[in-house]
Amino acid sequence: MSKYTVLIVDENPEIVRGLKESLSEISSDYNILTAHDGTNALAIIEKEKLGLVILDTRVPGINGLQLLSKLRDRGIWLPVVVITDSNLDENDNRLVDFGIVDFIRKPFLPEKVVIRIDEIMKNKEKKDLIKNLSLPSILQLIEMEKRTGLLTIKIGHERGRIFFRNGKLMDVHIKGLSPEEAMEEFIQSLYEDREISIQYIKHRKAQKIDMSLMQIVMEASRIKDEKGIGEDKNGAEEKNRKPGSNDYLPVVADLLDSLREVESYIIADEKGEVYMASPENYNEDILNSSIYLSVIGDKFGEDLNLGVPGNLICYFKNKKRLIQKYNDFIVIMELTKMTKYSVFKEKLNILLAKLGLRLEERR
Repeated sequence: MSKYTVLIVDENPEIVRGLKESLSEISSDYNILTAHDGTNALAIIEKEKLGLVILDTRVPGINGLQLLSKLRDRGIWLPVVVITDSNLDENDNRLVDFGIVDFIRKPFLPEKVVIRIDEIMKNKEKKDLIKNLSLPSILQLIEMEKRTGLLTIKIGHERGRIFFRNGKLMDVHIKGLSPEEAMEEFIQSLYEDREISIQYIKHRKAQKIDMSLMQIVMEASRIKDEKGIGEDKNGAEEKNRKPGSNDYLPVVADLLDSLREVESYIIADEKGEVYMASPENYNEDILNSSIYLSVIGDKFGEDLNLGVPGNLICYFKNKKRLIQKYNDFIVIMELTKMTKYSVFKEKLNILLAKLGLRLEERR
């Protein structure tokens, strides 16, 4: 069964044949559809589930740019590789919303073009960032790791798309809504469970939203707290959160949940008051252990009062445990056996520093 369905739209049968044969040779994963004019191409796009469109701008009937405009107006977004022999400026501001991911000038060798297409399709299919992660965690990692691509999620009855480049939010698209209205809908529903897909595509979207991904997470967290989302029917708060804890601790917890090196953790103060734990039963043994009492009491007691940062790695029951001070709290993490703690500790400190800057900006 073919993995990728690609539509080639070009009136030149030689170009269509060359691209089709080259794609078939590079991999058996491709199902190739063809159209020789824009009208036929539009019908195929509306009927088939496509992964990519290769489009000549000078096809008869509805030309290439008119076809792209119709797709935008109908809320259809597809990665499009444009092939052209005209003087079309690939940086033209009119083209940024059309889903164009690459421009190829004629004449070209089909063998070289399909290598680029194969790279685009394989990057689309990567799932490493979204496995077992919440949407807020995904957004934080996108910003911190400076990713480029788009997220597709269901918002209400429509598919919403969030475009980001180098970790920066560029645009949010929901059919029938302005970018600002779409952004509001996205924030309001950020903590809802939904199907998420991610595509690592170097799109050409212009920046339309003056808001960072981390700011979105914190704003959604604030709205979530105000609405009381996260309490079950018995009024018990999720993740063992206690009244009076820092409003942004859920954001820190989402960050910890997203790190594959962390098996479990607790967030507590110097007196042993637990604000969050994951899993929930991971707290009593830690807080009552001699390591916690001696290390936290002796090493961090005065530092907490003085506001001095500190961190420590230690071993306990054949596990690696990282004890990390963050603001007025202590985070105790059980790390996986494979974790190189010096590398992870540096990574964690960088992430927490970036998070701290965002929290300060928010306040």
